[in-house]
Amino acid sequence: MKPSSIAPHTRSLAQTPPASVSPSHAIFSERARVLLRGAIGFMVVLVVWQLLASAGWINAVLLPGPLRLIETFGDLLRNGSLLRDIGASIERVLVGFLLAALVGLTLGVVLGWFRPLSDFIKPIVEALRPIPPIAWTPIAILWFGIGNAPSYFLVFIGALFPIFVSTFSAVRNIERTQINAALCLGATPRTVILDVLIPASLPIIFPGLRIALGVGWMCVVAAELIAAQSGLGYMIQLNRVLLQTPNVVAGMITIGLIGFAMNALMSYVERRLVPWQDTRK
Repeated sequence: MKPSSIAPHTRSLAQTPPASVSPSHAIFSERARVLLRGAIGFMVVLVVWQLLASAGWINAVLLPGPLRLIETFGDLLRNGSLLRDIGASIERVLVGFLLAALVGLTLGVVLGWFRPLSDFIKPIVEALRPIPPIAWTPIAILWFGIGNAPSYFLVFIGALFPIFVSTFSAVRNIERTQINAALCLGATPRTVILDVLIPASLPIIFPGLRIALGVGWMCVVAAELIAAQSGLGYMIQLNRVLLQTPNVVAGMITIGLIGFAMNALMSYVERRLVPWQDTRK
């Protein structure tokens, strides 16, 4: 075969661009697969749970089946009690969490940046950090009485330390070359903190924020079990006394769903603010 006879075919193959998939499409497909797997896992658990309940292998008094819980959710939504308790709990979590984020981020950045100051204050923080948030409940009731204030305080205490630890560690572990480069270019200390330290620390700060949000939900339920007259924790405690197990489990499931949704929202914000991180999680 003559070389001239294969040259046009070779050139056409060389000019054909290779098939490629855009990064955004690949990430979307991966997220869709992850969501599909999660949905299948939930469905398998629900089906097995309902089959065991229908067969009588699970005591309906101790753990109602999914169909019974769907009826319970419908009743609670119709009478409006579930929505009122959800609103009360979300308000307490958000107020306490936002206060903890404000204090924890500020304290973490300041102590991480000013090392001499951290030598005075960090030992105090480390001495308070091991105290469980639930241990503060008697003090919170003595200081603030019964109502929203003790819940705000307990959520604040519980969420403060994960935020502080992640922020402090992130600022302390910033590579010095980044700071020196900014200073050589004429950056002021304020510019270094706002434009170098904080953006570089976000990949470590956000996991601390998500952990703190989960701890905040645990704290608010504990507070509502003891020092509140509304909220999902109060709903669980009241129905436990009345032996209304479906309402108890419905309250627990509601907490899990709200916590899952808030964590997903935090992950979305993280992907928007830290786009250079791996977003397939």
